[in-house]
Amino acid sequence: MFKNIYIPVDNSDYSNACIDLALEFAKGSDTTISASHVYAAKMHDVRFRQMESGLPEEYQDEKEL
Repeated sequence: MFKNIYIPVDNSDYSNACIDLALEFAKGSDTTISASHVYAAKMHDVRFRQMESGLPEEYQDEKEL
């Protein structure tokens, strides 16, 4: 039925359900399933800022970040 299925996953109940659906759609066929982990960067901004001091100096530039 499908040749390729792409799934952005974020460990939510909805994305986990999508994984199950993709596996079901692909069952018994030559379908390729690809996935990537996605997240809302704004939600993790505080933690990213905490980790900045551990980055090499050239990556601490505001434009790089």
